[in-house]
Amino acid sequence: MSEAFERATERIYDALTGPKPVQVEEIIASRSEVIERFGPLFTPEQVRKIEEHEFTSFLHFRNNKHWSGLDRSIPSLTSDMEELREGLACLVDPSEPLAERATAAVRHVKGMGKATATAILQVARPEDCGVWNSTSAHGLKALGVWPQFERGATFGERYARINEVLLRLADAVGTDLWTLDALWGVVDEKEGPSPNLEFDGESGEEGEEINDEVSGGEAAARFGLEQYLQEFLRDNWGKTELAGEWSLYAEEGEPEAGFEYPVKVGYIDLLAEHREEDRWLVIELKRGQGSDGAVGQVLRYMGAVRRELADGEDTVEGLIIAHEASDRLRYAVGETSSVGLQLYDVDFHLRREGTGS
Repeated sequence: MSEAFERATERIYDALTGPKPVQVEEIIASRSEVIERFGPLFTPEQVRKIEEHEFTSFLHFRNNKHWSGLDRSIPSLTSDMEELREGLACLVDPSEPLAERATAAVRHVKGMGKATATAILQVARPEDCGVWNSTSAHGLKALGVWPQFERGATFGERYARINEVLLRLADAVGTDLWTLDALWGVVDEKEGPSPNLEFDGESGEEGEEINDEVSGGEAAARFGLEQYLQEFLRDNWGKTELAGEWSLYAEEGEPEAGFEYPVKVGYIDLLAEHREEDRWLVIELKRGQGSDGAVGQVLRYMGAVRRELADGEDTVEGLIIAHEASDRLRYAVGETSSVGLQLYDVDFHLRREGTGS
């Protein structure tokens, strides 16, 4: 057993036996209820006749009580119910090797990403299959037990390796895979910031100072308009100027892998690859007036990409996108050739119905 694995089990055991947030306790307590409700639905026999409303009910957090955001893919997943049924039948068939059926499922079903596929596997085979999503990936990387993959490994081959680690960790701390998955949120809090928790105008991880020039009401209104900036850029990437050269990073089984991409030292807001050259772009979003601390943050993520993703002579660049830029940020970016700065505007218009203006 490696030292990294021993340290990881100690951290997870501390999270398991120590005080936990109420929401984590509720997730752990819901295990039997959710598995008893949806487990019988995800059998090789049942998925071949599964109805759309039965399948989509699982994807809503209010029903699975564990994973939020799965319902975003409902339109894609259910666009062809026959293909979905065939893909699910392949995914949950225990007679086939895990790596092969997981790969076949994500290739067969449009919108079937790693978070959805492995959540289904967890409910279908709770003793055998763990969950691979951004949170668990970050936890494994932060604890130093993220497995290495052969170049060109399929989605299923990568998942099978990750699942082996999850099984070993669960066994080492004496818990089940459902509970282990719930604990990543606790481990994340101890290892580093969770995604979407850093807001300009408040004291944050990078020590950004409060912007006194914006009143509380104005700041709240601005945040209300801008809180979906990250999702907007993801969903409208093709309409941005950046899309001419860059595409959001994608992996087999996860076409939106570049959104909140987990690395050992945190989560990258958006990660992109150059369309023609061996270049990576780390994008850090600042919803208000960015400070010079953002430069250190993006440099940290650039270092993670260089170590965890980039090959050989790949170039790794950074970009800070903010609503406003302080002099401190402008000066810092000016001294760092590998990091750029862009500002954005939020427009809000009202028009009378039928006037067209």
